[in-house]
Amino acid sequence: MPEMTENETPTKKQHRKKNRETHNAVERHRKKKINAGINRIGELIPCSPALKQSKNMILDQAFKYITELKRQNDELLLNGGNNEQGKYFFLLFFFFNVQDFVSQCNLR
Repeated sequence: MPEMTENETPTKKQHRKKNRETHNAVERHRKKKINAGINRIGELIPCSPALKQSKNMILDQAFKYITELKRQNDELLLNGGNNEQGKYFFLLFFFFNVQDFVSQCNLR
């Protein structure tokens, strides 16, 4: 933001302060929605309930869990499961949970 100058009127100062306050409120709301979404992801992944999860830990575990589901899906496809069964197993879980996450966080 530009520095305030000595010749700036009180009205301009008030306007700039209001803009900053509005921006800060919007940013707090955005962070709150992101944190809520990360916490929801944390509820979906298997982990120790006694373990306090950081955002980084939740995202790391979610990546590992999704990777494992994909591996299981690929194995199912290779070992006799037909293509539709494999797609159903992985995609149904992944699609609906991602859709729910997106709708909860209003990320569209």
